[in-house]
Amino acid sequence: MAYGFDERPNTALTADATKHLESIKSSEYAVLVGRNNCGKSFLLKTLTEKIGQEAAYIGPARYTNFNRLAFYTPNRRRKKEWWQKFSQWRRENHNMDNSPIDLQRAIAEFDDVTINVFFGLMRELLNIDIEIAKADPTNEMSQPYLSCGGHNLSYTSSGTRLIASILTCLLDKEYKVILIGEPELGISPEVQGVLADFLFSKKSRQKYFSHIETLIFATHSTVFLNRKRISDNYMVEKSGDTIDISRVQTQQDLNGIHFFLLGNRLETLYLPSGIFIVEGKCDEIYLKRLFEIEFPGAVLSVVQAGDDSRISQVISIASGFFSDLQKSPYRDRIVPVLDSVHANGLVGKIVKQGIPMDNIVIWSKNGIEHFYPENIFDDIFGEGGELVIDGDSISRNGVSYKKFELAEKVTARLSTNATHPSEVDKKLLSKVRGMIGEA
Repeated sequence: MAYGFDERPNTALTADATKHLESIKSSEYAVLVGRNNCGKSFLLKTLTEKIGQEAAYIGPARYTNFNRLAFYTPNRRRKKEWWQKFSQWRRENHNMDNSPIDLQRAIAEFDDVTINVFFGLMRELLNIDIEIAKADPTNEMSQPYLSCGGHNLSYTSSGTRLIASILTCLLDKEYKVILIGEPELGISPEVQGVLADFLFSKKSRQKYFSHIETLIFATHSTVFLNRKRISDNYMVEKSGDTIDISRVQTQQDLNGIHFFLLGNRLETLYLPSGIFIVEGKCDEIYLKRLFEIEFPGAVLSVVQAGDDSRISQVISIASGFFSDLQKSPYRDRIVPVLDSVHANGLVGKIVKQGIPMDNIVIWSKNGIEHFYPENIFDDIFGEGGELVIDGDSISRNGVSYKKFELAEKVTARLSTNATHPSEVDKKLLSKVRGMIGEA
């Protein structure tokens, strides 16, 4: 059907879509996925409208820049005014992607306890210290602003500000239902994982936003799928002006959504001869370079989990592509690499996920730094001396570097002449040779 330039589409829902919307309204979590222009945002706004003033819609355009904090003035009509502003969306002559959310005002209206919780969450999720500072430190009457790592929040990344907008909405006890369009927007895959872990964590939810009864996402990211309860995921499709919703029922359905969200391309999973899951960034950059030099013709994938507690989650994501990992050819090609000190019960959990015990590399010492080539260490630190690791600092013979700085130095010097510790050859390199047929 052709419409005039100023006519709104006559969007309709199938009977199944209407039925599923009712289920979603009473869910603890719900995740909507689908192609662009399939109606996900329309559904979020429709749900917000159906639920009423207890619901808050956080659209993609959810941040308005500011460089000063507003002064707080109590406003009992705040929620009603938000609702009145939002409810105009059906009468606009274009899609309303922005939300009636004002980060500046939200922060100003938090009480002192909540503002400290917000600052703590920004530190926990993004490792960023935020505080309220004065434009003129010598004048208590000067305008306050948010200092973020020593800079005004307005100069930080868009991802930082977008996450801040989500957190302030979650902490607002006025709302029982939060609907978020594209929570992954503007943030790196690593931080997406951190945010998703936080949002899906029962412990975090109880601690920080137990007043929220329902969380609903519309996403293009596999990270925000609910893997713990696959029936919380829904596929949205549109034919003409009619929107349909189908609910995930089986693992095969979820695998299909994974495939779709990866652009219907699984090369990143199927092409590598092996997938090595490591704990940190230093492990990742070192092993990537080590494999490039030792096995130049092989395709090997090194995936950084962030820390050992997330290794099991990364395996779950990989497992999501197979109906049964234990029957998959990749069962013997996924290799978790653990420090000697790791989470209690982690090895058993990994084995239960389908990874053979022989495929789990556990170093005899805590930290990849113990397994760098000795001749490169001699070049960097000088010969002899004992390696001392103190937090993020690595030192020997009075020479000290941060872990990441050292990893870069070692990686830059790495060559075929490197003398690797026997443990690296026995536990890791020999395993790769077996994978690529060089054993």
